[in-house]
Amino acid sequence: MNIMPNDNFYSPRIKVAAVGIVLLTLLVVPSPLLPPHLLGEAIQSMLGVNWKMAYLAAAVGLQTVFYCSVGIISAFAVKRAPTLSGLLLQIVVLPVVVVGVALVIRSVKMGHLPVWINAAIPTVACVFGVWLGLGLLYQRWKATAFIVVTVIGVTLWVLLGGATTELSRATEVRLRRLVAAGSGIPSGEARFGALLQVAFAPISGESEEVSAIQHNRAAILALGLALGDERLAPFVGLNRNRQLIRSGALLRQGTTLRERDDWSRHFCLSAALAVLEHPLVSDAGGLMKEQMDALTGGSGFSFGDLAADLAGVRFAGSATHSEAAAKAMQDLLQSGFEVNKFFPPAADLPENLTTEQFRREYGSVGSQRYRQKVHEIENRLMHCVALSPPRSR
Repeated sequence: MNIMPNDNFYSPRIKVAAVGIVLLTLLVVPSPLLPPHLLGEAIQSMLGVNWKMAYLAAAVGLQTVFYCSVGIISAFAVKRAPTLSGLLLQIVVLPVVVVGVALVIRSVKMGHLPVWINAAIPTVACVFGVWLGLGLLYQRWKATAFIVVTVIGVTLWVLLGGATTELSRATEVRLRRLVAAGSGIPSGEARFGALLQVAFAPISGESEEVSAIQHNRAAILALGLALGDERLAPFVGLNRNRQLIRSGALLRQGTTLRERDDWSRHFCLSAALAVLEHPLVSDAGGLMKEQMDALTGGSGFSFGDLAADLAGVRFAGSATHSEAAAKAMQDLLQSGFEVNKFFPPAADLPENLTTEQFRREYGSVGSQRYRQKVHEIENRLMHCVALSPPRSR
């Protein structure tokens, strides 16, 4: 079957311009491509869903629109195939090439490979965009090109202008407070509690429009950067090479939870990731795995580490569940810090299990014995006042 091509699209200048726009866009767009915080809140308000679902919808929508637009522009860089089989081949190959280039650029920027979903969503969107560019919209290529370039331009303007400007600014303010207060706080468990109190304390002069949930998200992210891992910075819209980020990382020295410095890091990093993203749309979770592997130092699997991870996730959920829950968490922390309210005793949990020991004792992740141990941990966490929203307490 022959397809009559339109010779208007064979101009070398159009092809060079298309390639240039695609490459420049992929180089300039922030990595990772995360939605504006306000977009997530708008979707949450409109749909009445929880934050994670709203964030998922915002992220998938943003990536779909962006990569679909990139796919349409990239279609102008090739000569339309005269046969149906050739056209189908272009629809398959061109998106793979574009997404491949995007992933290479992204990996260089982030320093690690993304999880598979970060290739799946862009590929599908890009295939659709190429199909539109090669098939449906070529009859009106000038209008199509104008609209798509405008969409990409607006997207970049929003992202580069501060996709999460409000959240970034709020996180930066709290991180500065933590750094300023850190030198006067003694080491140990009291240091962990004091830093939590500083992060969640009210900020004079802050806009009344900032909700308690927004306040707590920024506080948790600041703690995640300071006590968890500074590599979270790009996910918050901050430059990890700034002196502020490096100064915040120094707060980890001497900060412990149940006399363990690694548990304080597990707790804060897990909490930050819990409020930051949905695991299906960002590979920030991969950062957690890398960090946890580094923290264990090859010593093996630890149920104590798992307890700290789960406690951090529960803490984040409790602190951002609703306006009432967010304010209750602020009040709880300002009344004083008691470790039993935030993390249960965990010294008796099995640690440093080698692969062979884990298999011998628990079989595999998901086995009945493993689930029983996790259930035991969950029961301990349920007795911590700060790890459940007020209505659940």
